[in-house]
Amino acid sequence: MDIKKSLKDVVVLLVICSVFAVVLAAVNSVTAPIIADRLNAAADEAYMAVMPGATGFEDVDLTQYADMLPGTVKEAKREKSGKGFAIKLETKGYATGMVLIIGVDANGVVTGATCIASNETWGLEATLGDKFVGKDIGTIVDVEAGATSYTVNGYRNAVKDAINTATILGGGSADTRTEDEILADNLNSALPAAEGKFTQMFIVEILEGINKVYSADNNSGYVFVIGEGKDAKYVGVAADGSAAGVIVDATTNEVTEGTDELNATAQAAAAILSATTYTDVDLTLFEGIHAKVQSVQVTGTGNYIIVIKADGHGIKGDPSHEHASGKPYTIKVCISATGEILDSQTVEHTETPTWGGNQLIDGAYNSNFIGKTQEEAKKVDTVADSTNTTSGYKQAVLRAFEAYVIITGGAN
Repeated sequence: MDIKKSLKDVVVLLVICSVFAVVLAAVNSVTAPIIADRLNAAADEAYMAVMPGATGFEDVDLTQYADMLPGTVKEAKREKSGKGFAIKLETKGYATGMVLIIGVDANGVVTGATCIASNETWGLEATLGDKFVGKDIGTIVDVEAGATSYTVNGYRNAVKDAINTATILGGGSADTRTEDEILADNLNSALPAAEGKFTQMFIVEILEGINKVYSADNNSGYVFVIGEGKDAKYVGVAADGSAAGVIVDATTNEVTEGTDELNATAQAAAAILSATTYTDVDLTLFEGIHAKVQSVQVTGTGNYIIVIKADGHGIKGDPSHEHASGKPYTIKVCISATGEILDSQTVEHTETPTWGGNQLIDGAYNSNFIGKTQEEAKKVDTVADSTNTTSGYKQAVLRAFEAYVIITGGAN
């Protein structure tokens, strides 16, 4: 081995890398200010656009509101004649870096919203602003995201942050917690004995009046969610079956003593879950069950839990943006004794997040199948920007139904 030659090659490589680093630094020193200037110019124009009739703006010193404002807020301006505030925020949709300017009047109503920078894939953010005009904190939920639109969800969250920020800057108070923080607070208040550690349960029984169930990781009990959205009630039931508390207002986290009706609904559900039994089904006893089916269990009440592999993007791929990894993902479906899906969940996956994986992580697409029969499941639409992942999920659900029909002898 020629050591001198090897050392010479290393030196040459280091020199080349140094030159490239200098060149890149020089290019960045030139382009970065240009990009910043363009973004600032776009922001200046956007401030006027999101508040029609504004006479001008003055900067708001946000340092005096430390720890009071959402982390998405980057800048705020007060309209000089008192019309309200225009707020610059940076949020996340499918990708990070979505920068919005949102105007909010003195009554907490959105006067305008526009996107001035984005790394989103499909360009939805460019036209979303008008949908939020005229909305307040209680009506922004009317702008629906659909099953998979992370762009819309991110935009809506930013609008919520802007409205709350305007309220605070105007001298009022607002709840700036994220959805995850609100959920955590509600669960903790409903069942303090859980010490803040919960897992959302996979539903394997028919629970009348119950929308979701969270079990305490320390086995201290359950929290049952009755209703949806801001009207949801969080009812805690201790491991011994006694009621532990009710969150009457899911938005304010106000704890009050539960009504007999709410407690009875939750306690009945807890009794059902505590009595649940499972029996493994021997798949070798049946012909025609798809090879992707991994396991089947049946509860004492005749509901079937089917674990099955799904041929999503990892199998099908798409050379135009992401090649196949060769890996299927796994889902599980619970089909009731009467042939309806009680729950549908992703067990594990390696799907590309922005091309369908996100839908599996948070259950946005999965939830479309809950309550569906076999024939109804066939009509669930796949998602255009996540075709391989969602079509694979739908295919797996239908194969689960086929296994269910074979095992139950055609009952459906």
